[in-house]
Amino acid sequence: MDHPDILTAMATGYPHIDYLDYERYRDTNFPITNHPVEDYFGSEILKGDKYITTDSGHVVLEDNIRDYLQEVVGAVFYEAK
Repeated sequence: MDHPDILTAMATGYPHIDYLDYERYRDTNFPITNHPVEDYFGSEILKGDKYITTDSGHVVLEDNIRDYLQEVVGAVFYEAK
């Protein structure tokens, strides 16, 4: 059984808008004016900073996401050799 989305993409082609175009469109047409002041680690969030919100309500700056994954989620990072 084939997935309907795959069959549609094969029949009609991929969408003309890519992920980065969507991000640019979203950022310019729906700017967030009431952003949080600090993230989970206490870092100040300034205009233009990119941040992530979790289901549990945590706000994390993009620069701090690795620390958040290690400390809160318990993720372990490896490097292949």
